[in-house]
Amino acid sequence: GAYDFLRDGRECPETVNPHLWRHATLNAHHGLFEVAPNVWQVRGYDISNITFVRGATGWIVIDPLTADSTAKASIELLSQHVERRPVSAVIYTHSHADHFGGVLGVTTKADVENGKCQIIAPVGFLHEAIAENVIAGVAMSRRATYQFGPLLPPGPQGHVDSGLGNSVPTAAPSLLAPTRDITYTGEELVVDGVRIVFQLTPETEAPAEMNFFFPDFGWLCMAENCSHTMHNLVPIRGALVRNALNWSKYINESIELFADKTDVLFNDQNIFAQWQPHYSYAIKPDYEADGV
Repeated sequence: GAYDFLRDGRECPETVNPHLWRHATLNAHHGLFEVAPNVWQVRGYDISNITFVRGATGWIVIDPLTADSTAKASIELLSQHVERRPVSAVIYTHSHADHFGGVLGVTTKADVENGKCQIIAPVGFLHEAIAENVIAGVAMSRRATYQFGPLLPPGPQGHVDSGLGNSVPTAAPSLLAPTRDITYTGEELVVDGVRIVFQLTPETEAPAEMNFFFPDFGWLCMAENCSHTMHNLVPIRGALVRNALNWSKYINESIELFADKTDVLFNDQNIFAQWQPHYSYAIKPDYEADGV
């Protein structure tokens, strides 16, 4: 593939910062990964990860990527190697397009309208998704070419990585409106037989965002609040400026709410899965980076 130069074991070239090179080689590990029993992620098909949790009757999909094509390819990979099942629920962690734009690759409008698949999102999601990605979308997409360099040819003297992931798909995103809003921290739902406890984290990495915990299994999803990057407080593509104080407070709240109960932590970006003994250590740098 175009990014095989990151997988052939070569030394960091003089044209690339060594830290970026190390980060890019980690992001270049792509495919289907078992995060925990009954939890799988497909990484490297998009700039974000898509996560699949086994429910009683189908798959619970967390963040269906940027484009229908990458989401569809991801669920097909899961079906081939694990099990082909219907999608019973989709969870949007936040209002950025790389976390909802492939929804029609995993479900259909008819299945949502008929109640076969529910869509869960933080309160305010739809407003923020439209405000940021439709009203400002054209300008942001043009500036994003400078931020992410998608027109550069892949290689040590061109496009190496996008930080949060390998690269951003160029296909247009899709969107289905949520059928259930999460409105407060501590709200608990049983989604296709799986208990989930939600933590709202508004005005952090996105205007509408949430983390959530699976209390019967000790799994914690930190959305995009603890990615393996410097916090993107002022996105040069023109997305809203992030509230660093809020961000740090909600990371601290996550530690207080879930740290002693967590066995596995996963994010919707980068190759991140930490076992409980390292949980607080794993997210503390994100907490401290916000200036607390």
